[in-house]
Amino acid sequence: MLHAQESTGAQPTPSPGKSATSAGHAAPPGAGVVPPVRDRDTAAVQKIAVRGFQVAGVADHARLGITPTSIQSLADAQFRALAAGSGGSVALSFAQMQGVADKITERYRNAGFIVSNTFLPAQTVGSDQIVRIQVLEGQIGKIIVKGTKRYRPAIISAAAEKLRGKPLLKSDVDTALLYARDLPGVTVASTFQPGEHTGDTDLIMIAHEKQPYQFTLGANNYGTDLTGKYRLQAGLEWDNPLRLGDTFNANVDYALDPSDNIYGSLTYRVPVGHTPGLTAVVGASRNELQINTGSFAALNVKGPSSLYYGGLDWKYINQDDLQQVATLHLLTERSQLNSLGFRLSDEKFTVAEMTWGMLHTDRRFHGVDIMQVDLRKSINDDSLTPDLVSPQHDSNFLVTKISYTRLQFLSKSQRLNFKFVGQYTRDALIPLEQFAMGGPDSTRAYPIADALRDRGYYASLEYHVDAPGFGDKVSPFYGRPWRELLEFEVFYDYAKGFSAGANRQLTPASAELSGVGAGFIFRLPRFKHFEFHFDGAKSTSAQNASDGKGFHIYSRFSFTF
Repeated sequence: MLHAQESTGAQPTPSPGKSATSAGHAAPPGAGVVPPVRDRDTAAVQKIAVRGFQVAGVADHARLGITPTSIQSLADAQFRALAAGSGGSVALSFAQMQGVADKITERYRNAGFIVSNTFLPAQTVGSDQIVRIQVLEGQIGKIIVKGTKRYRPAIISAAAEKLRGKPLLKSDVDTALLYARDLPGVTVASTFQPGEHTGDTDLIMIAHEKQPYQFTLGANNYGTDLTGKYRLQAGLEWDNPLRLGDTFNANVDYALDPSDNIYGSLTYRVPVGHTPGLTAVVGASRNELQINTGSFAALNVKGPSSLYYGGLDWKYINQDDLQQVATLHLLTERSQLNSLGFRLSDEKFTVAEMTWGMLHTDRRFHGVDIMQVDLRKSINDDSLTPDLVSPQHDSNFLVTKISYTRLQFLSKSQRLNFKFVGQYTRDALIPLEQFAMGGPDSTRAYPIADALRDRGYYASLEYHVDAPGFGDKVSPFYGRPWRELLEFEVFYDYAKGFSAGANRQLTPASAELSGVGAGFIFRLPRFKHFEFHFDGAKSTSAQNASDGKGFHIYSRFSFTF
């Protein structure tokens, strides 16, 4: 039997349709002949003496367990099984020899080579009685994009272009499709067709473009009595405006009861260069605050806060079960407060932010893990003095944030959701950088941002169930079962915060907030993606809420069209 290193010195293998004798070589005395494939049915009972196999066409794919040595070893093992330990030559039929080739194809397919093929080329077996087996690993030829209207085909195929001329691996094609599907306003499917050259397969990417605009309208009661308890919301997503695979988002919130408080944000993203998943992003937000009700109305407290940022986001791993993203942003944040014409504070910082994020689908234990680590470092402090809001804040700060969410599926209709968010720093921070506790995304038994501290943590455990007892019954809404429309939840929230640095002199006490609650989510996906979310929570900690209430209700609804 020959080993892998011996196969590298073999002569070129004749094509499947030609035998060595037809190419002008005389068969040595007593040699066996493997005829072309079209003639093998007529010679099905014929057997030839074989001492081993020589595999050609195997490249080195050690990461996938495919190497010339490993494939040759597989062929050797198959021969030993056929020879039953005889140690010499054995008479084999063409079907038995093709069975060895099929085992090699199976190994390739299991490794992800979805169009690989292994065959017995037409050949004359020499006096060494070694039969040659040829592998066609299959490589990607052309990348063809169909179905585009507003999108440029090169944008859709960008992630797949680097696959040209490389082996056609399922994992590589899946990743390229995932990057294409990340593009806004388009879904992408794929198929294959034979290429122009032997062993080539063309990848066809079929794009289906959605409408380029999405509008969102909604309302919630996520505010406070001072800043406007009820808020109207409107949003616009404009996909591919410059035909670069880019996205433009605009959002505005308008506060009611009291009115005149408004929040707005703009974001623009665009793919960068030829690196799949690399995106440039710029954005801005502004919040106009005016307190014109309650005990502080006479002070006429008002002032804007703003945020401007830009940077790069890179999704450097994009697989079905795992995505990882790294970002690098530069931010300028500013908060101003005035009362009766006097400046209370004008805080302005330039901050560098680095984040790492992960989304992991845990198929073994039926769950999803979401994790993010955020590092923020101040670069410049351009705040004006005196600062009556944060007089002892540190101009040079470093903040680390971590968040982790585990969604655990218990059954097809029951889930547990665990969430943890933490922030750590040794520095006295301004309110824009402090850890906020309370509100619909934190301790729900308290008003939004009811307590601010330099460092702290928040944990929540939720149990969700879809329409218990009547999930499979048909609803009156488009004939959909109730389990697709109605979801109930119960939860427990806990948060604790601490002051750091010089802020410990101003606010020495820690803040501890906790509460239990329940709620429901009602969805009508076919009716403008309507969603209504209702939560009610009661405080279980000793700390009183700033509004004096021990029970809070949060609700929101939205339409997308």
